[in-house]
Amino acid sequence: MNTVRKGDVVLAASLTALGVVLMVADIISDPDPGLRMDSRSWLMVPVFAAATLPILWRRRNMLVVYAVTLAALGIHVLAFGWTVRCGAGLPLSFALAYASGKLTKGWMSVLGLAAAVAVQAIVLVRDSAAGLGIIGVTALMAAVAWGIGAGLRKRSGTRADVIEPAKSYA
Repeated sequence: MNTVRKGDVVLAASLTALGVVLMVADIISDPDPGLRMDSRSWLMVPVFAAATLPILWRRRNMLVVYAVTLAALGIHVLAFGWTVRCGAGLPLSFALAYASGKLTKGWMSVLGLAAAVAVQAIVLVRDSAAGLGIIGVTALMAAVAWGIGAGLRKRSGTRADVIEPAKSYA
């Protein structure tokens, strides 16, 4: 349940590489008058990587993964302002939504879907290419990814890799 699998490494590495490529493109590309770019700092790369790498540990604790991802993205938006994030941030949100459906149950699963939409909101709030106007469509896409994950979890039955919400004995 708490192990990192090869597929987890591939997913985290792929999303991080996508983010690095996008951030480097933001930094070195010629200014486009149609895109607002508030920063071309090389610090955009490691801060964005801090948002994508936590998915590696999705089997351990999705809440921690979301907390770190949301914090890193929030710092990215506040520190660097308007830039293009959607090309890497939205695929990250879909992967997180799927993982929430597949690896968690009950209220924790629904909370994970809501957190995936929160990731989208932070990615899009100051995104120069897409903007917040597309969140209705992206939230629907996240719900589909979550539903596929939940359907696969139910189809395979409860297994050891499903993260259960903590029981309250109060």
